[in-house]
Amino acid sequence: MSNKGKAPMPSAQSKKRSYLTWSKQMDETLIGVLYNQLKEGNKADGEWKPQAYQAVADELRVKFGISVTTDNVKNRINSWKKHYAVITDIRTFSKFKWDEERKMIVITIEDLEQWTSFIQEHPSAIPYRNKAIEYWDDICTLCGPDRALGDGVEMQDEATMAMDEEIVSEEGSSNRMMSSSGSKKQKRDRLAEAVAKFTECFSDYVQSKPKEIPKPSPNEVHEVVKNVDGIGRNQIMRAARRFLNGPISDFEMLKTLPDADKLDWVLLCLNEQ
Repeated sequence: MSNKGKAPMPSAQSKKRSYLTWSKQMDETLIGVLYNQLKEGNKADGEWKPQAYQAVADELRVKFGISVTTDNVKNRINSWKKHYAVITDIRTFSKFKWDEERKMIVITIEDLEQWTSFIQEHPSAIPYRNKAIEYWDDICTLCGPDRALGDGVEMQDEATMAMDEEIVSEEGSSNRMMSSSGSKKQKRDRLAEAVAKFTECFSDYVQSKPKEIPKPSPNEVHEVVKNVDGIGRNQIMRAARRFLNGPISDFEMLKTLPDADKLDWVLLCLNEQ
């Protein structure tokens, strides 16, 4: 039988949600256009009007010479809404520290037990541990009243996806958050276990070695710190100074911890300065 006149069936790929890789410059353009649209009254009942999305898409096409659709713009704004919703819930229903300067929920070694308990009831919070949120103040202004709602695994997956779509800034983390729930479970409590193991081993070492531990050289400290997964350029300099001027045991612990947990230890040490 002839298929003439029949509309082609949409492919599985065409049904998938389209994504656009957003750069820092594109995000800044998006923010600027949205503020202008806000002034022009193109937001009502907590939703942006179609002309607001179109204005952003047009500006990005003209400014960067790229193909941008209104769906691309909506998806980006929705990812920001998810950031706002989850971060707001964490700050509302927990006592974890919020770093106003770095715009992030700070989870220290001392918080790990409480954090593990918290994410069991709020799985959507998993990707936001020690994760800086770009343009947080602008997100609060532009997306705060429109917070996305959700629960359970669906919200967790969407929050993880939104975090994975973020473009890493020049001084930000270069590692992506793991989206597999199995991987997250394996990583859970590893830092706490490593700290306990290190404390025990280090104590035995000190008792068996009465001589003072030699102070590390600047080159050694810099070499170890710069190889920490996900550390930013500015953090490398700050951490190197911290370990050179701080207790030798802090630097020894950094060398001993598993690679996946070293960044958490560096952030903790910097936070205690």
